[in-house]
Amino acid sequence: MIYAPRLIKRNKRSLFLCMVVLAMLLFSACSGSPQTHQGVDQDKTTLDTALVHAQSIGVPSTLLQSIKQQETQLSATHVPLSVFGHQSATDYYTNLAQRYQMLAIQVQGLETQTTQHLDYVASLDLQTFESLLAQRQAQGFVETKVFADQLKQDQNLLSQAQTPKDYLQVSENANRSMMALHLMGPAYNALVSLQQAMKQLQNSRLDITALQQQEQYDLQTFRTANKPEDFSQLIDLVNAQLQQTAAFSVQAIPYVGTAKLKEFAADIANIQQYGQSVTTYQQHLQTDQAALSKAKTLDDLLKVSTQIDNDLASIQLPLLRSEAHYLLKQYQQEVNNWGNSHLYHDSYDGGVYQLDYEYNEEYGIGSDLDAAVQSAQTSDDYQAAIDLISNDMLNLKAMEADSNDTTSWDQPHNTDIQLMKNYNLMAKQVFVVSLIEQTLRFYQNGKLIRAFHITSGQYAKPSPPGLWSIFSRESPTVFKSSEPKGSAFWYPDTNINFAMEYHDGGYFFHDSWWRVNYGPGTNFPHYDSGGDETFAGNGSHGCINMQEDEASWLYNNSSYGASVIVY
Repeated sequence: MIYAPRLIKRNKRSLFLCMVVLAMLLFSACSGSPQTHQGVDQDKTTLDTALVHAQSIGVPSTLLQSIKQQETQLSATHVPLSVFGHQSATDYYTNLAQRYQMLAIQVQGLETQTTQHLDYVASLDLQTFESLLAQRQAQGFVETKVFADQLKQDQNLLSQAQTPKDYLQVSENANRSMMALHLMGPAYNALVSLQQAMKQLQNSRLDITALQQQEQYDLQTFRTANKPEDFSQLIDLVNAQLQQTAAFSVQAIPYVGTAKLKEFAADIANIQQYGQSVTTYQQHLQTDQAALSKAKTLDDLLKVSTQIDNDLASIQLPLLRSEAHYLLKQYQQEVNNWGNSHLYHDSYDGGVYQLDYEYNEEYGIGSDLDAAVQSAQTSDDYQAAIDLISNDMLNLKAMEADSNDTTSWDQPHNTDIQLMKNYNLMAKQVFVVSLIEQTLRFYQNGKLIRAFHITSGQYAKPSPPGLWSIFSRESPTVFKSSEPKGSAFWYPDTNINFAMEYHDGGYFFHDSWWRVNYGPGTNFPHYDSGGDETFAGNGSHGCINMQEDEASWLYNNSSYGASVIVY
């Protein structure tokens, strides 16, 4: 028993040594090889750098959030314990490095996808911006010059854009400009209302000197406005002035009421012209006229004025709806009547084709007009449809006039000049395509520079008439069919040397090496004297086909943003 303490000490020493050896084994197993550990650190740093870069060029944080969460989860893992050597730790670090590498590749993929998507969105935004700008210009707003300058700047930015942030900036600029252009209409209408109210006050022999000074300030503000907030503030200001004018001018209510009743009567006459029943509106008009003539007190006059406003407002949506349907019917009749009396008798396939097929409802833009009217719900929707129908009718009439023009195809045509003036393009670079002549005439500042014979879209794939612009240029490029193999419109991957896109959906001006013949009739089935038998014997799939040397000249002598009129 006297040796027990020595034995206990010896056992404690042995236990301590075992623990030290075990700890060394575990530490050795957990550490792995230095090379694998260092590789993990490098891969994690690469991933972190890729994430920082993606955020810096504009990839949204929401798209990167999942990758960041996965990285955090990986960083929180630990080497599995093992006393059997380094292999378990080495496998752990190898797998960890591979995971970091895969996440870095995903970041690169997100950068590419985001850039391509935002490039497409920015192109569409600029095209919509230009279309809206052209509408405002056609309405006679001289104040649009600042927006035309902004459009050029945005088009230049798009041509130089490389990162998502760049494309987002282009879209933001375009959307702000479009919002301002949309507000330009209500601001103008508010100014007109103020002017009308002032005129009515003047007719009632009231002193409007102070109001005239306000109006001059408002007009100057309107002419210099170029941002959405400029127009919003102006609208609020003018509406406040209108309220002040109404409060000040209770004496003029009978004159204002009479003027509004005349406007109401004119609206009734218009809606009757469009084929709608007007019995209810005429009853309201007679009631309002009687009430206005009997009103003597201010309270009575205000009640009558409110009722007239309500009746006038009640006819606006039905009036626009009726006008849209009426104009659409007129357009459809014009397309059918003119097309039936102007037929192309194709000696090649024996077919008979209407010469204005690009405007019809079967394959042409007529279906777009149908959709615009049928889907319209608000006054703005119907007004937009009316504007669209009016523009397409204008182009249709220009085509009809051009069909009777004996001017040589390579000389300026009156219809070209009239359309450029209508769209305020006399100081721009313009591609003018005459579908009836199968001719492209290139103008600079209203002067004809050069003319080309072309081949436009065939009957089932027409080139869309309208006002467009060049928003994409590619040289060289490869066209890939959007149709499945076996479709009548499928084609193999095709090398193109010079391509200028003017309408979303893949509508280009481009060279077509598989053709020999261009000009009148080549948009219908025909025999091509030396081209590819499969693809040269009919019109294009909607693009404007040209000889290669002519497409080269056009590509090198035109630029982004050049306007395009197809009629």
